[in-house]
Amino acid sequence: MHLHTYRDKSHSRHFNLSGGSSHLWTIDLVTVTGEAVLAVGLAGALVALWVH
Repeated sequence: MHLHTYRDKSHSRHFNLSGGSSHLWTIDLVTVTGEAVLAVGLAGALVALWVH
């Protein structure tokens, strides 16, 4: 696995995790982190609704 950072045209920093020898893949870590935060928030809201 390889961590790659770069800046786009608007100077926003991006973090990508890439790897694979025969089948190359890449994951945008900022997107994955945002999705994880949203999923945890949704789960918390559902639990709060269920408990209430």
